[in-house]
Amino acid sequence: MSSNASGMELPDWARAPINRIEPVRAASLPIDRDRLMRNGIFGFEHLDPRAHGFILLRAQVLSDFYFPGGRILAVTSMQTGNGKSYIAANLAAALSRIHRTVLIDLDLRRPSIGERFGVADGPGIDDYLSGEASLSGIGQCLDTTDLTVFPVRATRENSSSLLASSRLGALFATIRTLPGAPICLVDTPPVLALDDIMLISRSADAVLLVIEEGRTTGREIAEAVRLLGEDAIFGSVLNKSMTRREGDLDPYYQGRTA
Repeated sequence: MSSNASGMELPDWARAPINRIEPVRAASLPIDRDRLMRNGIFGFEHLDPRAHGFILLRAQVLSDFYFPGGRILAVTSMQTGNGKSYIAANLAAALSRIHRTVLIDLDLRRPSIGERFGVADGPGIDDYLSGEASLSGIGQCLDTTDLTVFPVRATRENSSSLLASSRLGALFATIRTLPGAPICLVDTPPVLALDDIMLISRSADAVLLVIEEGRTTGREIAEAVRLLGEDAIFGSVLNKSMTRREGDLDPYYQGRTA
C-alpha cells in the first residue's frame, strides 16, 4: 500500500503507473455504422456531406491546437442542448480517420457518449475517478478505427468531488505520454450549468466552445469567457446555424485571432 498527498491509503492498482494501460489495448468494440448514423455520428463517413464541416474543423484543430503541442481539448457549451456532445463525437470520429484519438465523457451527470457509440456495459471513467476501478478495460476501441472511447457507466450526482480528484490529472498526464501521441477530446458539462468544467479545464490544454445560433447569447458567451479565462479558450464552433444554405458547411469554426 502507498499514500497519496492527502495521506489516504491507496490500493496497489491505484498507485500503479497507469501509463501501462494504452488505448490500443482497450477492449475491442464492433463498429455499427447504421447505429452511429442514427445517433447523429457522421464523422467516420468522409463522403457524407454532413461530415464536411467536421473535416474542416479537424484541420483547424490539428494545425492550431495539436501541432503546436496541445493534447487535451475540452469541448463545452453555455447551456444544455447546444450540441457539445454532437460536436465532440463527430470531431473525434473525423480525427480518428487520420490520427489516434481518445474521447472521454466527463459530463458525469448527463453522460451520452457511451450510448451514442453503443459501447458495451462495464466499468466507466466515473468508476476510475471514484477509485472503484482501474483504467484497464474502461476504454473501448472501435474496430477498424483509431478511436478509443471512455464512457460513463452511471450518472454521478457528486461529479464535482470526483473531478476534483487527483486521478483526473493523472489520467490526462498519462494520455499525454501514450505512444502515438493521441489527441484527446473531452465532453464536459456546460459552463453555466455547473462548475465541473472549471475543474476539468485546469488539467486540460484548452477549451472549445460550442455556440448555438439563435439561443446562445452574447452575455452568456462573455460570462463563459470570464469564468474560463480568455487564454484557456482555443476557439468556438457555431452549431445549428439558421443562415446555412444548402451546400454550406456546418459547424462554423472561429479560432483565436491573436
